[in-house]
Amino acid sequence: MGTKKVKISSVKRAAHLKSKKTPLSKQQQQKNKQKRDQLLSKREQGQNIFSQKARKKDNLAQRKKHNKLASLGLNPLEQDDNEDDDDQMLDNVADMLDGDDLALLQANKRKRKAKNDDEDGADQQASIGLERAYTSDTKKEQAAQKIKLDLLPIKSRDGQIITRTTEVDYLPKPKLKKRDEEVEDVEDSEEEEDGDTEFEDSDDDVVNDDEAASAAKHVPKLISTTDLLIARQQEIERQKYRIGIICSGLLEKPEDKMRNFHALYELMDEINPATKLPNLMPVRKLAIISITEIFKDILPEYRVGQVDTKMQTLRKATLERVTFENALLQQFKKFLQKLEHLTAQVNKRGGLRTPQTIKLATVAVQCMCELLVAHPYFNYVQNIAQLLVYMLNCNYQEMRTAVNECFRTVFANDKKYEMALFIVRRINNLIKTKQNNVHVECITCLMGLKIKSVNLDAEKENELKQKKLESHRQRLISLSKKERKRRKKLTEVNRELEETRAEENKQAKNLKLTEIIKMVFTIYFRVLKNDPTSRVLSAILEGLAEFAHVINLDFFADLIDVLNRILEEQEELGYRERLHCIQTIFVILSGQGEVLNIDPIRFYQHFYRNMLAVQAGKNHDDFAIILRTLDEVLVKRRRNMSQQRLMAFVKRLLTGSLHLLHNGTLATLGTIKQTFQLTSVLDALLDTDTTIGSGRYDPELDDPEYCNASSTALYELALLSRHYHPTVRRMAMHIANGVPASGEGALPTDIGKLSSHDLFEQYDSTQMAFNPTIPLPKAGQPKLKKGKQLYIRSDFKQEYGKLLREGKASQSKDKNILQIDFLSALQ
Repeated sequence: MGTKKVKISSVKRAAHLKSKKTPLSKQQQQKNKQKRDQLLSKREQGQNIFSQKARKKDNLAQRKKHNKLASLGLNPLEQDDNEDDDDQMLDNVADMLDGDDLALLQANKRKRKAKNDDEDGADQQASIGLERAYTSDTKKEQAAQKIKLDLLPIKSRDGQIITRTTEVDYLPKPKLKKRDEEVEDVEDSEEEEDGDTEFEDSDDDVVNDDEAASAAKHVPKLISTTDLLIARQQEIERQKYRIGIICSGLLEKPEDKMRNFHALYELMDEINPATKLPNLMPVRKLAIISITEIFKDILPEYRVGQVDTKMQTLRKATLERVTFENALLQQFKKFLQKLEHLTAQVNKRGGLRTPQTIKLATVAVQCMCELLVAHPYFNYVQNIAQLLVYMLNCNYQEMRTAVNECFRTVFANDKKYEMALFIVRRINNLIKTKQNNVHVECITCLMGLKIKSVNLDAEKENELKQKKLESHRQRLISLSKKERKRRKKLTEVNRELEETRAEENKQAKNLKLTEIIKMVFTIYFRVLKNDPTSRVLSAILEGLAEFAHVINLDFFADLIDVLNRILEEQEELGYRERLHCIQTIFVILSGQGEVLNIDPIRFYQHFYRNMLAVQAGKNHDDFAIILRTLDEVLVKRRRNMSQQRLMAFVKRLLTGSLHLLHNGTLATLGTIKQTFQLTSVLDALLDTDTTIGSGRYDPELDDPEYCNASSTALYELALLSRHYHPTVRRMAMHIANGVPASGEGALPTDIGKLSSHDLFEQYDSTQMAFNPTIPLPKAGQPKLKKGKQLYIRSDFKQEYGKLLREGKASQSKDKNILQIDFLSALQ
């Protein structure tokens, strides 16, 4: 193909040739090089800018003088020539003179020159001083100047957005000077120095930590301990400020600041990869906590899916969102790997167990717990849960407590029951692997499960429902064609309504709940069967007492036999474990276990024997176990008890109330009040006549059936009527008056409607709060009573008075001094 010629106008061609640079000749290049060398030499010499400005000022004054002379009609050049002519005339006169006249003329000439030089120097020094004073004042103003910075807003509890500002010192930003590749002449270079400047508007210098890199090169060799501590505190404060700047940038726009995570990860390591210096322990903790808070804020509530952007064509907005989610997922995975490495130091064999690693592992476990609670449905949360299950059996109490509280919170807030089922399975695997040799927290965390409403007999109930539905189906078949068509349309409408309500699949939810509770009771029964003397037996029995009503009916008889064998054979069993065993048995017998043909008389004896094990000295909180068991024994099974046994329990319960705090005593009186209201058999205990009963009451007998409680009375009410707590006094008088509903001795409505558990919780004083509040004493001046003199010897008072009278009679000249010799007088 041939080339095509295009015609252009002469104007465009001239403009093109004008803009096009012609190559410089060798002479021009050499000239430019000499100018650049002169400029560099001036810079190296470091001429005083104040001297330059003063010289410019003198030149300006000289030009003003010339302009003034010109305006007067005089030639300034002639004035300068006249001055030069005067000097030349003096030189000619000097040639003609000799001797003293010549010396006098030369001295006058020197004085005149010195005077002119002094005037020029004084003007120059004054101008330099003014410039220096101006620059120093400007620096002082900048040092004292404050600027306002906007902080991140906060949200109050009322939902209001509160804006915050702070004042910081003004720091001028470093200037970036424009430099061209070639300097054509000196004037252009000077204009570039005094020209426009650009300022940095980024936090890259803070993220990259250029200050630490420069400070690492100038470390002094000899420093004292005080300097070391000061430098440590300064480094902590500097890193706090740096972490705050990085986190603020991440929270402001995480899509563009995702690279800032690397700077925070460097602060988590023991040795900073950027500066090759060790990171301080507070800085490492602060970095871990800061990253956790960032992820809690920016992680989405849903599970992120993996999308291959190379294989699929996406829109621009979708592509940006997918890219951000993939990058966020990678950063989250890297953070979890670092936390796992910190926990592995204290949980695996061969780990470095030092106080520093233990503290860091504790912080890492707490951060993982917060992430699991905040985002239980995000990616990698199952990995977090699996790691926390292993930390639930570590050797450090603080970590186990944190994980225990975390799992309880997850169980309470889990609505899909997916995470709860996964955690329970991992705990079951852990206990099975360790052969029941685990810590108590592995069992007690299961108390937070919401499985009280689960019915394991649902399969039998479903079979009955299917039979009913089959019979209903047969009736529908016999319906007319019109009725069947109407019923079909109604069914379709109901199905659409359920879909629009977006209800969860209740059948799938119940299946997960059933699986969870089967797994829990598998753990409980394995420990009871294989290792009844395990250290987790107390937690196992407590869990059985909590969930006994949801146990399948087929296991009741075997479970009661196992618990009875534990109560009778294990003599070293503590009172707490015994109370939990008894509570579990009565919960079973009060529910679906009523159909079982089991005589609970031996369990009544165990409970009657252990009722006095709780006191206000050291285990007052365990009285809540007795209260729950009393609800099963005295309230729900009161009709299955004999009168003698019921009276014996009430008598011993009131006796034990004398050893409790006021909230325990109130709970006891509340239970007795409720029992008095439900049966009239206990009215005999308010009669002080002991001739009605048969025999004599034996409070030390362990069998409640034969202790003859009907031959005694509730004498403890007289003691409780003088109790230090006003509500206890009122409640005791209410029971002593026969529990009246109205009139004398009746309780106020706010106290009478409270149950025993409510009384035990509301009147608890462990938080140093007295209910009702104690009134302040009245302010007044104390009355001073005159004291009396007491004497061991009856005749001492007479001798003492005699000595005083004799001493006053023989008083010395000084009337203000009285001298008495008591020792010689007594001898």
